[in-house]
Order: sequence, then C-alpha cells, then structure tokens
Amino acid sequence: MTVKMATREDWCSNQISKLQVEDQRISTLNEIKDHFAAIPQDEAIRTANNLELSQVFDCLNNSNTEQIELACEVLSLCMTNLSLGDSTNRYGTPLERALNHPYSSVKVMALKEIQRNITDENLIIDLSKRHTLVNSIIRCIGDGDLDVAKRASTVIFSIGATTYGIQQLLLINCLKTIHEVMAISEVVRLRINEVFINISKTSESSMQALQSAGLLSQMLQDIDNNDLLLKMNIIELLSQLVITKHGYVFLESQGIIKKIFSHFENEDPLSSMICEPGIIKFFGHMAYWKPSEMISKYPLALNKVFYNIQLDDLTLVGISLDTIGHIGEKNEGKYALESTGDKILVALKTISEKLASYPTEIRIRALNCLENLLRIDGFDSKVTNLIKKWYYTMGDNPMEWIYKFAQNPFSELRLAGLGILSAMSSHHWGQECFRNTPGFIEFLLDRRNETIKECKEVKYDIVKTLSTSSVFDHSTQLRLQAFVKEGPFYVQAVTEVAIEGED
Repeated sequence: MTVKMATREDWCSNQISKLQVEDQRISTLNEIKDHFAAIPQDEAIRTANNLELSQVFDCLNNSNTEQIELACEVLSLCMTNLSLGDSTNRYGTPLERALNHPYSSVKVMALKEIQRNITDENLIIDLSKRHTLVNSIIRCIGDGDLDVAKRASTVIFSIGATTYGIQQLLLINCLKTIHEVMAISEVVRLRINEVFINISKTSESSMQALQSAGLLSQMLQDIDNNDLLLKMNIIELLSQLVITKHGYVFLESQGIIKKIFSHFENEDPLSSMICEPGIIKFFGHMAYWKPSEMISKYPLALNKVFYNIQLDDLTLVGISLDTIGHIGEKNEGKYALESTGDKILVALKTISEKLASYPTEIRIRALNCLENLLRIDGFDSKVTNLIKKWYYTMGDNPMEWIYKFAQNPFSELRLAGLGILSAMSSHHWGQECFRNTPGFIEFLLDRRNETIKECKEVKYDIVKTLSTSSVFDHSTQLRLQAFVKEGPFYVQAVTEVAIEGED
C-alpha cells in the first residue's frame, strides 16, 4: 500500500515538474487527461487531491488556444474529483483569475466548478465571504458571452437567495461592482435586474433588502421610460415577481400595477403592439392566484384578452389563449371567468371555430387552453356542470373534432387532443360522450396505434379513470380493467402458428 501511494505521489510530482517546461506543457496535459480517463473513480479522487493544480492553472496564462483548452479540460477533470468546497478553498485565487481571463471557455470552466460547489447553504456562505471572488462573478454577468453571463447570474442568484449571501451582496464593495456592471449596457442591466427579480421572489425579506439598497428603484422607474423595448422587458420581469403575494403587495403599493394597466388606455398603437403581450402575461400571473379579485379590479385587462382572441395577430392570440387557460386552471378561476357572462362563452365559441385555421403552434396552445378549462380541480358538482355548459358552447358535438386531434399523426397535436380527452374523462358527462362515440373505446385499447411515450401515458390515465366508471357495460369495464393491469407500456407478443403441410 505504501509503494502505491509513493508511486502516485511521484507521478503527480513528475507531471507538475514537466508543466514548468513550456515545450512539454501540451504533451503533459494530454498525459494527465489520458491518465484520469484510464483510472478507476476512487484512484482519480486520490490523484486529484495529490496533484497540485496551481501549475495547471498557470498553463492558462498563454495565447496558445490548444494549451488553454487542454488546461481547462484537465482542471475540470481534477476539480470534479475534489470534495465539495475543496476547489474554492484551495484554489480560490486561481479561480478568480480564471474569471478574468480573456477566453470564454476559461470563465465557463471556473463558473462550472463554482456552481458545483454551492449545493448547500454552508458552501454558499463560505463562497459569499470571498468578496473579491464574488465581485469577479458579478463582472461575468456583463460578459459578451451569453453562456458566461447565464452561469454567473445563476451563481449570484444562489448567493442572494440565502440570508447571509444577500447581506454580503449588499456590502459597499459588491454594490459598487453591481452598479459598474449595470452601467455597461441596457442589456446587461436587464440581466442583473432579472437576477434581482429571481432573488426577490424567494422571500419578502430579500426583496425588501434589495429595495432598501436601491436596486429595485431604477427598474420601477423604467416603467415610465420612453424606450418601449426597455419598458416591455421590465414588464416581462415584473410579471415574474407579481406571482408572489409579497411581490404583488409591493408592486401595488408602488403604484406599478396601475401604471402597467394604464397602457390599455393608451391610444399609441406602437406602444400597444410592443408592450401588450407582456402586460397580458402580467395580468394572467396575477389573476391565476387571485382570479375573482383581479378580474373585478381590472376588467379592462380581461376584456383585452377576450378581444384579442378575435384578432389575426398571432402573438396576441397566443398569449391570450395562454392567459385564459392559466386563469381557468383552478376551480376559483373557472368561477371568475364564468362571472364575465357571455364573454367567456363567446371566447370558447371563437376558439373552437378558429382552431382549423390556426397554425400548428397556436393550435396546440388553443388545445392546451381548452384542456385547462375542461379539467376539474377536485370534484365539485357545480363546477362540473359549469364545464359541461362550456363544452357544449363549442358546438353540438365537440367530441368529433377533439377525437380527430387525438388521432392526428403529428405527435404534439395528438398529445394536446389527448389532453382534452383526459380532462373530460373525470366528468360523468364526458364519459357518456366517450361511450356514445363509435370506435372510441377500441381506439383507447388498441396499443398498436401509439408509439409516443407521453401519448401512451395519457391514454393509460384515461383508461384507468374509465375503468371505475359506471357508464360502461360490464364487458367493456372488464376490458378497461385488463388494460390497466397490463400497464401503460405493455407489448402484445406476436405468436406465429405454423400449419403442417404449408410451404
């Protein structure tokens, strides 16, 4: 055992020595890389701990692209085999230098390793204490390479989502770096604002801390900016914050919600065209968790959603379909939509009539919207009767075209059609529709006509629901129950019978 350890230590020492000779660096890096690929995991862990990686980091200080890429590979291989926290503790300074390297691949390597080391709060606290390293990560959010920026944003979010981490981010030296990075460009400012919004969503205290530091104020002021694209992006970000209770209360107290919805009274067609999709999405997020209150408080917003269904503008049609489906996903939302009277009924009729003319992507969104409206959230006889009324608003026999979608050769459309059937299967009236549709039960039980995993699972769930229904005769019930016992992915064995004397 002693000989093995000495051999490993000698090998590691030998590699580090060779790395100090410039002409041998590429061959040595390749040798280290091949060695790690050949040895077992436990040996790789011991070797990585014995190998002094500072010399490998030094290989990054070069203009030779091959050497830099190889050094990144070797560093990733080695540090991945270190215990969590080891790389940032032992190589914090080289990692910080790597974050300031001119090559994106070096920054990505360092950020990947830092991401690996923030899997729990204690590790995040340790990282948060390294202010110069944190500042380098913040600067990476302003990087021209989107992969670098996204990874850096993820790390800063992880830090800011903890009580200790948010305190460290709001210290003067980090705040100074944040403001410097935000000043790089409008795009970078939006990136950092997105991080702030994601942190704000985690807790009211984090949101208040960011507001107290003045980091949300500029974003809120941008609602009044004449730059419509900037305004559109800010509304999109705030639509994520408003889904939380504390976010909604904060935005309302700041008068932001009123300002956003005032755009519907704006006669400027360019402003409407650019900002309206984001405003509708914003409204949909609010109305999802407080449907009755939001619909009664902001009726103009819902009227816009219903109006857009009639238009030929596919962007507005798509976002409006998503919004109606999102609001009507829960029973409370269904009641709120029903309170609009004929408006929801006209919308349903319009959707069913326009389905055939929609392009595929909008058609799928329309079917998903209908699925949400027809799916019951726990049993409630009042809701199921309401849904039945909505169903028959779409025609004398909507089952006819829904069934066709469930048989569509295009798998995404087929899955969307099956989704509506799944929603209907929980209703007694829906089960009766199935029973009265010729060939429908055979379609469900025929395993040969489905190859897509997700579609098989939805069909199985439908059959499972129907197998306990009293709507079907005893013979059909037995067939449904047999299908359920076999599971969703049962494959019927094909047996060939040879007949004596046949060629």
